Amino acid sequence: MKHMMIRHALVAALCGGMTASAQNVPLVSAHRPVATATLAAESQVARVNGAGLSQSNLQHEMRSLFPYTDVHKGRVPGQYSAEVRQKALQQIIFDVLVHQEALRRKLTVSTTIFADISKQARSRFPSKTAYEAYAAQEYGSTRGFEKQLRRGILIALLVDREITQKARMTDAQVRQFYTANQKRFQKPESVWVQSISFNFPEKATPAQRAQARQRAESILPKAKATKSFEEFGQLAEKYSEDDWRIMMGDHRWLHRGRLPAAVENAAFRLKKDETSEIIETSEAFVIVRVNGKQATTRIPFSQVSKSLREDLEKAKLLNLRTQFEQQLRSRYKVEELP
Repeated sequence: MKHMMIRHALVAALCGGMTASAQNVPLVSAHRPVATATLAAESQVARVNGAGLSQSNLQHEMRSLFPYTDVHKGRVPGQYSAEVRQKALQQIIFDVLVHQEALRRKLTVSTTIFADISKQARSRFPSKTAYEAYAAQEYGSTRGFEKQLRRGILIALLVDREITQKARMTDAQVRQFYTANQKRFQKPESVWVQSISFNFPEKATPAQRAQARQRAESILPKAKATKSFEEFGQLAEKYSEDDWRIMMGDHRWLHRGRLPAAVENAAFRLKKDETSEIIETSEAFVIVRVNGKQATTRIPFSQVSKSLREDLEKAKLLNLRTQFEQQLRSRYKVEELP
């Protein structure tokens, strides 16, 4: 149903949760009711057409964006404070802009929608007394809570109309993007590699390098004689001097750019089940075995359609939100106060 997401988001926001659509674009913030122009100037953080947003509005939204304030003595840690404050400020300003635009358009909340969302909000509390206590603490009274709830519904409805609905992609649009961007959906050529490494220090002397090479040369015939992943892996566990030894030297599937150039060149030249000669890198002498090879292939549309749709809709949603906010800011006077 069209209003299902709106209902859940609003209830979560106004009853202490965080508010976000599936694409992480908030529908309505969880801050307290926006103050009027009569708010003391020193307690204001912004004004939208003369309507003031208070420091408490901002702090409430910051707590919503950073839900771990309880373990930080009720504050956002200093390293996150500036970023979280800016995001919170922009969100509460956006909410006021959308609310004022909804009023300008004379949008209304139907009795059915309001009753439905109000019922769900009350159902989150164990009793009527608990609900009324929360409403009084957070919003002054149940009437104040319902006023904020109605305001939130208006915001959510307009956001849904101007952003969420317009961001939806049809099957044809998703497939068209897939067809037009085929390189993006190519799985590159890759090899399944195991390795045995014989390390030497960063500023190794000729003697140290020679010692490492001797160790590699002593194992090379055994590595060449292996017939399986397991046999090579046992050698890696016993003799390799890098961290991959605990994985039987197994790097799994790798595409170009993931290995040192000398190792990569050798690995891609080898055939399946072949073992290399000794390969010298800047850090070690290496022996590799190739357990499999895969050519460049295109990932089928059926495998990427769901995630692709989500990515495209998310990008479109964020773009539409930015455009909508810019339109509103050009229509209404916004003052961000120091």
